[in-house]
Amino acid sequence: MSGSPAAWTRFRHHLITPPLLLAPMAGITHSAFRRLVAHFGGYGALYTEMLPVRMLLAENLQRSPLTKRRLEEGAVMYQLMATDIAPIRAALKRLTAVEPFGIDINLGCPAPMISRKGGGKALFDDLHRLGEVLDTVRTAWSGLLSVKCRLGHETAFWRERFLERLELFTIAGIDALCIHPRFFHEKLKRKARWDLFTWVKSHWRRPLIGNGDMTDATALDLLRTGACDALMIGREAVRRPWIFRELCGNRVEIDYVKVWDDFFGFCLDDFTPDRAIGRIKEFTSHYADNFFFGHELFRRVQSAPDLSTLRKRAHAFLQADPRVRQ
Repeated sequence: MSGSPAAWTRFRHHLITPPLLLAPMAGITHSAFRRLVAHFGGYGALYTEMLPVRMLLAENLQRSPLTKRRLEEGAVMYQLMATDIAPIRAALKRLTAVEPFGIDINLGCPAPMISRKGGGKALFDDLHRLGEVLDTVRTAWSGLLSVKCRLGHETAFWRERFLERLELFTIAGIDALCIHPRFFHEKLKRKARWDLFTWVKSHWRRPLIGNGDMTDATALDLLRTGACDALMIGREAVRRPWIFRELCGNRVEIDYVKVWDDFFGFCLDDFTPDRAIGRIKEFTSHYADNFFFGHELFRRVQSAPDLSTLRKRAHAFLQADPRVRQ
């Protein structure tokens, strides 16, 4: 796979070079994984996983693997789960200590647990509360501000409801919009509707970030045709953390054992062992997709009772020169 994206895009007065972004993913885009992606490079910005606003009031932001940022990561966008306006100002004031490149508000997560708390999909649905939250964030944060959302609910009037939110985003001073073109109920079950990027862009005059099924160089056509101003890559970047570098047209020779070992070590640097094991298993469940018999790697690792066993089992598979999917 090779290609060459546009050299840059501009979010307000910020240059994103190249216009390729790592998506926020729960349990994955913590500091250890961002460090792994940073080793390969080729991206314009990385996103944290979704951070509950109230959590930011209690965390040690410089030490927590959810919020800490290494210089080698470059531009890091901090994605927030906002449910009410009360803690927003204090949380954003604390967050300035880690120097975010920008703030993103999650309006797309369809998980029931997040909806019950009033975040993600639930905030998207509540137009009045959404307006209050965005206005409060914009007042408290003068820097780059984006939102990430889906298309909404699949009804006869979904376009009208979506345009209402685009108007609200404009009024609130949102600098960039990320669209995952699926409806809430679809989760990841069907192909993302790339054809709708052009429709959204015709109603949105600021930068548009495309997300959903960005797995190879065919996605670069969305940049070349102007359908999107930037691309956001999620699960494919977990499977292949070097994908950004490849999309920039660089050939990458991969030592699959070393990549896994690097991530293992990065997790132990940032997490306590009892928390690291879950993160390593989560990463390996995606990384296993690189191999024809990756389900065997997945099976061995998921049942490992401790880090030592986990590492031995992963090495037994990876050092046996497994056949790689192309």
